[in-house]
Amino acid sequence: MPDDPVTKFVALFQGRGLTNVQSAVAEAMRQAYPETVTDPLSKLFDAQMETLLACDCPQSIIAVFRAMKPKVIAKAMEIGTTDGNIPFVPVISRTEVDLKGLMEMVRYRDQKGYSFFNRSNVIDVVDVPKGHHFMFDVENGRRMLGKTPKEAEHLINGQDRSPMILDEGIALCVHSNVLLEHFVDCTGSRGKHVENDVPFVYLSDGCPGRHCDGRPVLHWSCLVCARDGQGSASCRSRLLAS
Repeated sequence: MPDDPVTKFVALFQGRGLTNVQSAVAEAMRQAYPETVTDPLSKLFDAQMETLLACDCPQSIIAVFRAMKPKVIAKAMEIGTTDGNIPFVPVISRTEVDLKGLMEMVRYRDQKGYSFFNRSNVIDVVDVPKGHHFMFDVENGRRMLGKTPKEAEHLINGQDRSPMILDEGIALCVHSNVLLEHFVDCTGSRGKHVENDVPFVYLSDGCPGRHCDGRPVLHWSCLVCARDGQGSASCRSRLLAS
């Protein structure tokens, strides 16, 4: 049949590389049927707001995030998401909620997270928005397992990405089950008083003791130490929540 779309597609695709055809089809689908992209992103956004609500995040912060929904979805669609990554994650600034409060939002079973230090001990070595924000195209550190934070930092920068700061690593742990897979180096931050200190979030091993009872924990790792079950998480872009 002359109007058969399959026949037209075959003629159009002949002589073109498979990767180019797949990219063109994906982009055409996105433009012709935008709801196939926006609906999953909208559901992800709503689920993240529900997670914050369940973690006792202040309502005023949730309201700031909710107002950003159209901009967040638009930016996620604009930059795209690498396979296996999370399109976006909301990040609560440690300047407005202290590390104790942030780590208590990280839950494992019936346990709330715990921090061994406070925000006055931390500095950031990457530029991030000054306040609550969203990070995009989020990689949870799986690709940097077994690499020192120093090595990972070099590799991440070479991919035109950014290592996560402490606030962002905590946010990743709030909104995903990454700690069941591996522990998270927050390589975009450092110890204020010890240059080689890098914050990391892990699940304690359940040994008896006040802070070592199977809960999520924020502690210090080392810039030049590598562990198989630990990796530096990263993102590709950020957007201030305002």
